Amino acid sequence: MFTLHHGFWIYFFSRRHPLVWYYVFGSMLPDYIYLVLVEVLMLGGHIEGSEIISLSPKVMMSYLPLYPWAVKADLLGHSVVIWGAFFLLTLIASLVRCRAIVVGWGTHLLLDELTHGAYANFYLYPLSMSAIHSPVSYWEPQYFAKEFKIVNTTIMIAMAVYLGYHWWKHQKNKYK
Repeated sequence: MFTLHHGFWIYFFSRRHPLVWYYVFGSMLPDYIYLVLVEVLMLGGHIEGSEIISLSPKVMMSYLPLYPWAVKADLLGHSVVIWGAFFLLTLIASLVRCRAIVVGWGTHLLLDELTHGAYANFYLYPLSMSAIHSPVSYWEPQYFAKEFKIVNTTIMIAMAVYLGYHWWKHQKNKYK
């Protein structure tokens, strides 16, 4: 799933929670390394600013081997083992805001598990390099990417219309 989609989904389901923006931040946390990587690629002359919007996951994956630090950060950010350690830490230390970030991060891992086919994440890193390959991928055609995009986009549009309607209704009632 695209990074911003992670944020939108968690926003929709946690929008009434006082820590909503912590959940949203956490839901996109494992992919922030790609923002850093895009900046490095631009500074290195590998890509132009105008190409950013059209960068596909396949292109991004092709650049990863050139930057071992990005591979390591991606492995750490998508590891259930690392996530679990942070989650336990937030339970022990009773860090409520940090726990919201870590819970958001966990939703990212769950959604990635469901939407990554051939390029599945290594969830047990650093203990194991085994991966769970989903039968569906958000970008690989051989793993029903087209069908996934149709379903995901349709549901997200419905959610956006729902949010827009409730915002409009609230604005309308606000001035009565």
